[in-house]
Amino acid sequence: METRAATGYHPGTDALPLPPPPRELRVTNFAPDSPDTDPTQLPRVLGLFDATMVVVGSIIGSGIFVGKVGSVAKALNDFPLIVGIWVAVGIITLCGALALAELCAMLPKAGGPYVYLREAYGPLTAFLWGWTEFWVVRTGSLGALACASAIYLNQVIPMSVTAQEIVAIAIVLGLSAINYVSTTQGAWVQNVTAVCKVGFLAAIILLPFLLGHVDSANLATSAELTPPASPLSGAWLMAVGAAMMAVLWPYDGWINIGPVAEEIQEPQRNLPRGLALGMAIVIVVYVGANISYHLTLSMDEVAISEAIASDVFRKLFGETGAKIAALGVMVSTFGAVNSNMLTGPRIYFAMARDGLLPRTLCQVHEAYSTPANAIVIQAIWTVILMVAFYGWTNSPRDTFDGLTDSVILAGLIFYSLTVAAVYVLRKKLPHLERPYRTWGYPFTPALLLVAYAGIFLSTLLSDFKLTLAVLVLIGLGIAYYYKWGRKLALQSGVAGGEPTAPNTQR
Repeated sequence: METRAATGYHPGTDALPLPPPPRELRVTNFAPDSPDTDPTQLPRVLGLFDATMVVVGSIIGSGIFVGKVGSVAKALNDFPLIVGIWVAVGIITLCGALALAELCAMLPKAGGPYVYLREAYGPLTAFLWGWTEFWVVRTGSLGALACASAIYLNQVIPMSVTAQEIVAIAIVLGLSAINYVSTTQGAWVQNVTAVCKVGFLAAIILLPFLLGHVDSANLATSAELTPPASPLSGAWLMAVGAAMMAVLWPYDGWINIGPVAEEIQEPQRNLPRGLALGMAIVIVVYVGANISYHLTLSMDEVAISEAIASDVFRKLFGETGAKIAALGVMVSTFGAVNSNMLTGPRIYFAMARDGLLPRTLCQVHEAYSTPANAIVIQAIWTVILMVAFYGWTNSPRDTFDGLTDSVILAGLIFYSLTVAAVYVLRKKLPHLERPYRTWGYPFTPALLLVAYAGIFLSTLLSDFKLTLAVLVLIGLGIAYYYKWGRKLALQSGVAGGEPTAPNTQR
């Protein structure tokens, strides 16, 4: 192994230089297979296939199987436009992934977006990302996906609301335990469930055609739904905005490769490839699934469906088929829970390593080589969040909707800042080695930023209370940082405007 440094930048554990003049920094190599040389360092145990499956497993969860598909049909009532929205959001997400690939390959360090935001904007913005991830985005995603797993298990084995809550909590705790004892076991679960969910979606796409249950008449506009608005009219723009907001949840998770970058072998090569391959797989299966849904079910049936995969399989195979589909969806959401469980703790791990959180959260378990304490604290807050939402709504479905809406809105802000970091770091650190450069730069990152800004504005107008709640949470994070977090960071030497530079490894 050798550490390479481009002109003007020497990766190490000290601060990034801000030339002129450049300064010499201490260089510390990663230990590729063991954290023995540094108790706050994670081993590189994940390959290209693992990286690809983290992307696929993080994205494909519940959104392509539940009410989000129906929400799009109800908002648009126009099959070509529906498919166009799924393609468009996929392309927008791919643009974000292309920018993320440059950041990942350039700074392959645990924490992902936390690291990129820290290098681009300083420790406050990075802290706010981690703060929002912990309180809403990551833990909310975990809770929502675990709820979805329990909801679909209920279609196979009828349960009370309380029993569904217990099952959802058990899923979170069980997967936390698996990831606590082994990163490779967590990755194995991720790989198996990712392959299963792609196979299940392939069945949804192909079986209606193979069994002759497709009908082009189903693609017609429904007279029972709101007629499609005139293109580019105010009503049309609002409908498209609502549809795009709904589709963002099925595509959410594309950023999850970043937090495990430190544990990926040959990151400069495998990170960009894993992102590109993973996104290509997701876009193809999502568009294919939507075509199959709409050829099998009428526009009305799609619009009112809350479990569209089960409805398609019910039409193909009866009630037995509906239960089989429910099991398939449960495996999919189970895998998405595991993906978030695998990636989330690496963010808190990186924050603790910078002194923004208690130091105990950045300790690698001596026996398991995992960020064990960070995994535990994430599991605890996720369970608390789930119990609170269940107590408030007394409904697994309403709990799912409330959590997902909060996750998407908060994520829009920091995903945009992460992608914009590509522009900032090109100016701030032009000599930093970039094994991969964003394809289509500067236009591809700009496409995501413009689209996300439009969606955020649409949500601000349509759901002001939710927007205000997210902004208040961020405001509380700012208050915490200046009261306590900055003092801790100063003690660790990362709050003075020059954040700690991750190592790079070839």
